[in-house]
Amino acid sequence: MFPWGLKTPDNKPFLALAPMAALTHAPFRELVASYTGCDLFFTEMLNVRALVFQNPEKDPYLRQAQRDRPLVAQLVGRDPELFAQAVRRLEERFDFAGYDLNFGCARGVIQRYGWGVSLMKEPELACEIVRAVCASTKKPVSAKIRSGWKHDREALLGFARALTESGLSLLTIHPRTAQEGFKRPARWEEIRWLAEELPIPVVGNGDVFGPEEARRMHEETGCAGIMIGRAALLRPWIFRDVRSYLTGGEIPPPPPPIEAPEELARLIRELLPEEIQEKRFSLWLFWYLQNFSFGVHYFREIQKIPGLEGKLARLRELLAKESFRPYPARPYLHR
Repeated sequence: MFPWGLKTPDNKPFLALAPMAALTHAPFRELVASYTGCDLFFTEMLNVRALVFQNPEKDPYLRQAQRDRPLVAQLVGRDPELFAQAVRRLEERFDFAGYDLNFGCARGVIQRYGWGVSLMKEPELACEIVRAVCASTKKPVSAKIRSGWKHDREALLGFARALTESGLSLLTIHPRTAQEGFKRPARWEEIRWLAEELPIPVVGNGDVFGPEEARRMHEETGCAGIMIGRAALLRPWIFRDVRSYLTGGEIPPPPPPIEAPEELARLIRELLPEEIQEKRFSLWLFWYLQNFSFGVHYFREIQKIPGLEGKLARLRELLAKESFRPYPARPYLHR
């Protein structure tokens, strides 16, 4: 039984949009939802200290759209009591479907604070955080982890079992170590280990760049769900395509190249404060333009133009004769 009432046809995996800092904000989630196919959404990671000591009603990271449901709030930090207080504040003011604990982010600043993947070195503290959150809500609690600090089957299984015994309803794994970044292929066999050993649903994340990889990940690992991040930035309609491919073997034609930028710009103007609108649009555009051979040149040119309207006008010119290559939608630059 999946949390959040998730149902998929014919034993197919459910599909989830990965939480990505400064990228999976409400406008982008709504864009993804508009193309259909995505079953589960996550917020950007939310700092529990900020949730406790700042006014959450004014926090743009907490804004929700219309169709990004079920929506799970992803929390980051290291103090169990702050996690508990943050969840209680969110419970009072918002209607998130559940809470996801970030034990996997490997960014330098996150590790310096002892957050994210650093907590995989402190399993007792990680379990204490799980218990604190579970005691503060009746909603499902999940976690996202990495392989750890090295590829060690017993260490990974031990950490995952401990989290599960502490109350988790679902676990997502990105099977790369803290040091690997995106430099090496994701080790999908680690997803299989967890799916075989844990009594809760396991979601696989990493190196799914199109429908064929999604099918292969499910077949090779037996995962209950597939989480897609970078490829969704390149093609926000990828969930529609994966679902269509898994159920019928066909991939629908892509939308016109300018459609997604125009719609995202509209949603950004509607849902985000003016002072961050242009920056959020540019952060996404860095990824989206990698669909095209001259994408880096396009991005540099667009960055010189001030304002959303000016950027869109030039994009219409640049993308007028462009088309999408067949999957996989694999980025060649990272930030």
